[in-house]
Amino acid sequence: MRGKVAAILNERELVINLGSANGVKEGMKFKVIEPELQILDPDTQEFLGTFDREKVRIKVVEVNPKYSVGSTYETYVVTLETPTFPSFGPRTSQTTREVRRVRTLRADGGLYLEPMDETKSFVHIGDLAVLVEDGL
Repeated sequence: MRGKVAAILNERELVINLGSANGVKEGMKFKVIEPELQILDPDTQEFLGTFDREKVRIKVVEVNPKYSVGSTYETYVVTLETPTFPSFGPRTSQTTREVRRVRTLRADGGLYLEPMDETKSFVHIGDLAVLVEDGL
């Protein structure tokens, strides 16, 4: 199932142009992708194929007949350090704590592919949204 981003509501929610009329159900997961990065052989420059790069994943939270609202859901952990100051004298220690954060949208060499160009990582109206295999 493939649709497109129709609107970006805020840093965590967007609208895709697929709804219940297309078989979308609440809880389905979609990935927003940059389609068809062309892969060339570095020696011959022969075209080898294409590769879709993922920008973000969303889970459908509201379904209408012609469109659905999806929200980011993946989380990551950030370690925060806080200095500890005694009532007098220099700082003596630091406390650390882990905080789980939800991934947000970014709107408007070696063995690995280069990181996605900053400008291409932004989600745009018209980007493809593809159902993820474990969609429910």
